[in-house]
Order: sequence, then C-alpha cells, then structure tokens
Amino acid sequence: MGRGWWRQTTPVGELLIVACDGVVERVQLPWDREPPADIAPGRDASVARELDRFFARRSRHLDVEVDLTSVSAPFYRSSLVTLREEVPWGETVTYGELACIAGRPGAARAVGSAVASNPVPIIVPCHRVLAANGLGGYGGSAPTRLAVKRRLLELEGSLAPLQP
Repeated sequence: MGRGWWRQTTPVGELLIVACDGVVERVQLPWDREPPADIAPGRDASVARELDRFFARRSRHLDVEVDLTSVSAPFYRSSLVTLREEVPWGETVTYGELACIAGRPGAARAVGSAVASNPVPIIVPCHRVLAANGLGGYGGSAPTRLAVKRRLLELEGSLAPLQP
C-alpha cells in the first residue's frame, strides 16, 4: 500500500489514520482531523480491520505496529511503550502509577507530557491514564474531548456509563 491516510468512522467519532505498510504513524481524534498535505489518501485495510474489531469489542488488543519515532524524548517514548504493553483493555492507571511502572517514580508530570504528545492515541491507549483525583484530560479538557475519553473507557468496561 505504501504511505497513506484515511478517515475511519468509530463509536467515538471519525478518526484520521496515517499508516505506511501496516505501521500506524498517527491517529488524529475527531477534533484534530486535518489531513496531511504531503501524504496521498490511501486506506490500509489491515489496520482499518483491526480498528473495526477493537471498536466492535471483538478484540481487546489492537494488533498493529506503531511508529513512535516522532516522539523524540526517550522517556516519553518508553512511557508510551510501557502504557501499550502493561495497561490492558479494561484497566486504568494514574500518571503516577504509570511513572512507577515505567521505572521513574515521581515522574508523573513527565508521563503526563508523554501522554499528551502521543501520536497514536487509542492504539497506545492514553485514555486509560487517569488523574489521581479523577478522569483527567484527553487532548485538553474541553467537554467533547472528555466525552471521547469517557466513551472509550465505557467501551472497555472500565467506567460505568453515565446515566441520562
């Protein structure tokens, strides 16, 4: 397939995905969907299929490779790898807990920065990282962004659905 981008409809809104030969480089959430001007449109069927399986709850792990080379700080990158490998579907951690798991107790702020710079949200599940005193943010604290985080956690069963 080569390198390409496509829009994919999901229960949390339309995502914009950038991938190259099955390796996901970027996932843009519904509020951040400007397509890259330097990449031609092109859908990677295997990645799209994995996302569909995940959102349909037929898979609890997104079996796709990710490219984290755009994350230049080594601790940020290792925090994201640790998050993906150590915090499974349906579980959550706080920023402080993830810092401990990543080998840097006391580095909760650095973990927060790493999570905020995550180029592949959902695949590297930053929605599973919570503030010590509650839900925390998700790409900022705008209500629609927190609603997406809440919906992802509900989908995985780690947060009770809101009552109308």
